[in-house]
Amino acid sequence: MHYSLIFCLSMAALVSMSISRPTATEDRIRIMVRTTISRIKKIKDEHFQMSPEIDFGPDIDTPIDGLTSIFFHLSYLELRLRVLPEQHLKQVQVDLEALLRTLEGLAISQGCPLPNSETPVHKDQMAFPVTSNLQYLLELQRYLEKFCLNMDKLKWCKDTGVAERYIS
Repeated sequence: MHYSLIFCLSMAALVSMSISRPTATEDRIRIMVRTTISRIKKIKDEHFQMSPEIDFGPDIDTPIDGLTSIFFHLSYLELRLRVLPEQHLKQVQVDLEALLRTLEGLAISQGCPLPNSETPVHKDQMAFPVTSNLQYLLELQRYLEKFCLNMDKLKWCKDTGVAERYIS
């Protein structure tokens, strides 16, 4: 009788822990991000051989405020890379879409709001697709590298420091 009670309590604890945990783990997301970064580096080396003197303007330092902001900014970059898709960008686009689906599932499981990231495309992006694609690839690489260093932000919808924190 004593053993069956311990067994039932153990099973109940395991079930409650599995229900409360998101399906996407931090390690899985980190692997997806690092894979995408390595693909971007390879694409830059093979398809964007530009002079180091070319200046693409100031680096955009988009903050990582939490899961909602990560999802929003990556959705924005994914949309920009779809403007004039290049064959060599397809794998990065697929990787980014998979990452976004994973982040979306995590956000839904945490009750985070997901904003609509569809924004209009500017004419200069259509006129200079190679330059635009390179700029967005560079921005995506920088953002993903920064994201790898801030994986703890996945626990918040927004970094407000109050009750929106996800308890794992």
